Amino acid sequence: MSRRDYSFIADTDSLDALRRLRRGWAGWAFIDGEFHVRLREGGTVRAHVDRAEIEPGFEVSALVADFFPDRSEVPARDSAFTSHTNEVALFRGVTWLEPLPSAGPDHSIQFSGIPGIEIPESAVAKCDFTDAMLISTEGTALVVRIALKPGWLEVIDDPAEVAEFLELRGFAT
Repeated sequence: MSRRDYSFIADTDSLDALRRLRRGWAGWAFIDGEFHVRLREGGTVRAHVDRAEIEPGFEVSALVADFFPDRSEVPARDSAFTSHTNEVALFRGVTWLEPLPSAGPDHSIQFSGIPGIEIPESAVAKCDFTDAMLISTEGTALVVRIALKPGWLEVIDDPAEVAEFLELRGFAT
């Protein structure tokens, strides 16, 4: 049996919006599960979760972003990301679908992990997706990633938790 392979990653528009995060920030906020950054040069980047049903019974979420040139409702807030050039790195996750014969012929179960995890031979479909980003500057970093709550992101700014995330992903800083 051959496995169906899919990809649900940040598209060109999302990448263009996320590249803007390299520039100075006027402020940032976490609003209703979305990460908003007001840029010093104007406009706002909004990172959020996009969900899609890749095939019947196989739903995947991805971290995506938009740029709004005329938005500036995020309050000004000084941070380490204000004055320096910021580095932005995207991460991918992987999710796969396995049949669940004990529940009937049309039932399956969905698993998720990080790239490099061994996907079982029994998997009938797999999808790579954008699941997180790291923003860092001058010794400060934060991770924005897909949360356990469906449709939400979470922001990790605790240095120990950021370091743990990066170690798990095999990312050297």
